[in-house]
Amino acid sequence: MNLYIVRHGQTDGNVNKIMDGIRDIDLNENGIEQAKTTRDNLKDIKFDLVICSPLSRTKHTMEIININNYPVIYDDRIKERDCGEFTGKGFESLDRDLYWNYYDTTKYEKAESIEHLFNRVYDFLNEIKEKYNNKTILLVTHEGITKTINCYFNGVPKDGNLQTLGLKNCEVAKYKL
Repeated sequence: MNLYIVRHGQTDGNVNKIMDGIRDIDLNENGIEQAKTTRDNLKDIKFDLVICSPLSRTKHTMEIININNYPVIYDDRIKERDCGEFTGKGFESLDRDLYWNYYDTTKYEKAESIEHLFNRVYDFLNEIKEKYNNKTILLVTHEGITKTINCYFNGVPKDGNLQTLGLKNCEVAKYKL
């Protein structure tokens, strides 16, 4: 399977360094332009299926990219990490190095644990690997999910720090399953 991963286009929360998590916000004008550029870069690739997070910013990105009207499935397992009590707050409201460390065992009041995030994304990847063998799939998702997917294919860094593993807005990564 060829797996193409696209992170959604830019949002105002990205610009303002706000923890959006599963908050349902849309792209800003720059995010729309980023999605158009990504669409142009991917237009010659034939996808069998698009799997997309059901949040507005990913759906809008996918709608711009999917000019060939490939079939689309929405899957909650590739929604962004639930930031719980940090949702809507600035990056400075928590220690992001700790929050995005695979080995951290901090029990947050409401925020999703790294362990839960990894379990749901790995479950998703294992399922599509079995279901869509020999297909070319496009995933449209979020930065936290792209960090987890990176670890699925390349392993967790020795220090557990996932901060630098995520895709930038509308960046594309390709993996072979």
